[in-house]
Amino acid sequence: MATALLGAIFVCLGGYSVISNAILRDVRSRCGSVIASTTVRNGEYIIGKFLGNILFLGTFFAGFMLVSMAMVLVRGEAPLEVGTFLLQYLLIAPPPIVFASVLAIVFESIPFLSGRFGDVVYFFLFLGLLGAAVATAETTGATWPAYFDPSGMAPVILQTTAALHTKSIAIGAGPFDRHLPPVVYPGLPASGELFAERLLALIVPLPLLLIARLSFHRFDPARVRASASQKRRWFSRLNAIGKPLTRRMLALARSPVAADALMTATLTPVVVLLAIASLIAGTKSVATAFVLTGLAIADVASRDFQQETVALIYAAPRLREHFVAWKFLSSLCVAVVMLATAILHAPIAAVLTGLLFMTSAATLLAIVTRNAKAFIVLFLSFWYVVVSDRGHTPALDFAGLFGRPPASVTLMYAVMAVALFVAAEGVYRWRLAR
Repeated sequence: MATALLGAIFVCLGGYSVISNAILRDVRSRCGSVIASTTVRNGEYIIGKFLGNILFLGTFFAGFMLVSMAMVLVRGEAPLEVGTFLLQYLLIAPPPIVFASVLAIVFESIPFLSGRFGDVVYFFLFLGLLGAAVATAETTGATWPAYFDPSGMAPVILQTTAALHTKSIAIGAGPFDRHLPPVVYPGLPASGELFAERLLALIVPLPLLLIARLSFHRFDPARVRASASQKRRWFSRLNAIGKPLTRRMLALARSPVAADALMTATLTPVVVLLAIASLIAGTKSVATAFVLTGLAIADVASRDFQQETVALIYAAPRLREHFVAWKFLSSLCVAVVMLATAILHAPIAAVLTGLLFMTSAATLLAIVTRNAKAFIVLFLSFWYVVVSDRGHTPALDFAGLFGRPPASVTLMYAVMAVALFVAAEGVYRWRLAR
């Protein structure tokens, strides 16, 4: 049951980031134009993409279950009961698979939700649904949140509360008294009520596919361009305010690093507003300043791959050989500016180490995946865990978000930052040599 819940979270976060560009791939590969010239209807295409997402995430979940089974045999903690595994996974897995598959298609079909903004909205939407369902189930004991919880956490809490008479569950992290008799926990029961809860949680997202059907552009070049224009329109007024300033700033740049850092603000002047918000937040909440900074630098190292300007970049002297260092330093410049007040109001060594760790991670993930989605999902997930922990686990506090962490923790993240940068350089050099 625990591994099935973990797999559900992986599917709803990491799995979503993998499948959320299915339509965009057809646009960039021009396969969409071929599809549009056939008799395939828009609804059929949307359903086809949805079923493809289901197949992909279902395959991932099945592999995850097999690995979990193998770990039971490797660790030898209990006999392997295949039927128990299948029952727990069948009760938990389908709704999160359907939820992520539907939302990926819907968000990609709606212009202003098809980019980085949509990834952030989806992340907090999923966590909001999860948190609301769990909080309601814990405080009131009501069963109705389980009907709208894609993760399965709410029905698990309700069932474990009834079976174990506790709301606190820990695997390997709590106190253990070997003198107490063991408690046999049966897991989620194969009851009609639970089947109904999970079935309704699976069905609830499906009507949203109608929104995707109505918003789908069918690869019409005019509508694709209009969609891109509409996506920018939400920030166009904010960008218009910042454009004059950022253009003058770019004209003052004398080095490639400074030019690329200022290009971040020039291409998307809303980053300037994020910087202002981060500077204000840094005086009161280092955690908020860090999450705003992470969103601002997420695509610095990947935008040239996305915009297909790498060949132009490589024509500049020495940028091809030092691409990783250039993007890392560019991201670092943006991050330092945005975290200036946080550095002044928090342990400076810890904040600087966290800044290097975050920047190195953004650079590596951009080099590996050539998009910003992986960093956004992983960083937001890690940030959420750290903030939820509230400093109780010092090893999680990567940037002194909750006071001064132990020197060993700061050193650990400094070493990890160096390792991430070296890994990014290694992957880039390997790709150049191919």
